[in-house]
Formats: sequence, C-alpha cells, structure tokens
Amino acid sequence: MSMPKGYRSKHGYATATQQEGLGYREIALKMSSSGDKMNHSTARNVLMRGLFKLAEPLARMHNVAPERLNEEVHRIIGDPRFQAGVADAIDEHFKRR
Repeated sequence: MSMPKGYRSKHGYATATQQEGLGYREIALKMSSSGDKMNHSTARNVLMRGLFKLAEPLARMHNVAPERLNEEVHRIIGDPRFQAGVADAIDEHFKRR
C-alpha cells in the first residue's frame, strides 16, 4: 500500500528558503538554542497563527460569509502568494527604517 499524497496547494508551496530566509527547522533550532523549546511543526504553527490574525480581518473586510470565514482564512494563509506578500510587506517596512 502506498503512502497517501497529502495536501497539495493549488498554487504550490511557499518556502522561506526561496527568499534567503530560514526554513522551519532552522527557526526551531535557533529558538531551541535560545531557550524556547520548539520543533519545526511548532514553528510552522506559530507562523500560521500569526498569518491567521492578519488574514481574518481582511477576509471580513471583503465580506466573506461568516459561516465560511474560518475555512476561507485557512485557504488564504496556506497560499504561498499571500505568504510572499506578507514577507514583502515586512521586508519593505524594515527597509524604510
């Protein structure tokens, strides 16, 4: 029996390493070495919770139906285009300082 294929995003996968950033494993290692117990799954979950907090008000602003809000926000935060847009906005913010 073959292994299940898992979830494949319609628009691919976002990786921080494509933009000279750290991957989830490297983030987890840095956090653990500084005293915060973390593994790569936790690093990803922390990022996704933060992205959810950004995307939820945006979805409400665009009149997403309340019964579909949670599902739609999870779809948005899993989209590498949204993740890249957030990364670009953060990068631009720090370039201006």
